[in-house]
Amino acid sequence: MQEITPEMQTERLWEYLKGFHAVHLISIGVKLDLFAKLHEAADGLRPVDLARAFDLNARYVQVWCDTACAYGLLDPAGGGRYRLAPHFEQLLAQPGNPRLLAPYFTAAIDHFGAAMARYPDYFRTGETYTYQDHGEDFSKAISEITSGFHTFVVRRALPSIPAVQEKLEAGARLLDMGCGAGGLLMKIAKAAPNCICVGIDVDAHGIRLANESIEKAGLGERVTVELADGGAIDHEDEFDLVTMFEVLHELPPEVRPQVMCNAHKALKPGGILFILDETYPSSADQLRQPEYGFAVQTGFNELIWGNVVPTKEDQDRLLTEAGFTNIQREQVARIFTMITAEKAATSATGAWRP
Repeated sequence: MQEITPEMQTERLWEYLKGFHAVHLISIGVKLDLFAKLHEAADGLRPVDLARAFDLNARYVQVWCDTACAYGLLDPAGGGRYRLAPHFEQLLAQPGNPRLLAPYFTAAIDHFGAAMARYPDYFRTGETYTYQDHGEDFSKAISEITSGFHTFVVRRALPSIPAVQEKLEAGARLLDMGCGAGGLLMKIAKAAPNCICVGIDVDAHGIRLANESIEKAGLGERVTVELADGGAIDHEDEFDLVTMFEVLHELPPEVRPQVMCNAHKALKPGGILFILDETYPSSADQLRQPEYGFAVQTGFNELIWGNVVPTKEDQDRLLTEAGFTNIQREQVARIFTMITAEKAATSATGAWRP
């Protein structure tokens, strides 16, 4: 094993500081539309021309471009011009692209960073600042962050499961537990025009935004949302599919068993539960393994929200105790765990009610 030196640890810390500055630099570029403007220019732009396009200070834009080039976000294009480095148009300049990460950087500055600045106080008091406490702008920001992931779920994740795809094509009734602002719900409805989709969420801000989007899209006949706690929903044997996207880890641990039981109850016999979420390491030996990196980051980023990311053992226990069978899991993009589980078509004592 290679000896760890003070110089190596110093370099590690400098890289962390560089990351701090890079997050701010990217957020500035997104908010000022600098990445989008550079994407439009196939041959690149001089910083002075980029500044002129938005009536910005030329020297500031010059330093921004130089720094972005040093960080590998921009490439020199000759004649003092800069262009986007390969693939960053997808990640930073194309709204609607499934790979878009730009909203994550603006939210990091506008919301996550502000909350983390208060961490020392929360560490002393043990208080929480829940998702719902953040307000409507935060709910909207989370909707923007997750939009690309929703596209991935609809275009790739759900169709990759034959039994799920079959139900969608047949005109399933679908319940999205923790629907937020309705982004996933609406994309499923558009991709599966025979489906009836219902969303529930405890966040009043998200439900209001969802209703606005549903009305604007003209989907009111097939898509509805309810302001409800997942531990108190009143649906039984009603849905072919239940989806939970980035929801399980946000549920308070004490209510998770009831929520999972209610998800099971809401499904028709033979119905399928689909979960996409993070899985926390089960031991210290797993903390540095790449496949757990995002889960560990989420656990810290959402710490004072009251969120606790479950381990594999936690997930399996919740599903099994709720009555689910045939639990299947797969890692997705080295970030998420995709889990499916079924409500049995028959019980130990006979058939379920139709």
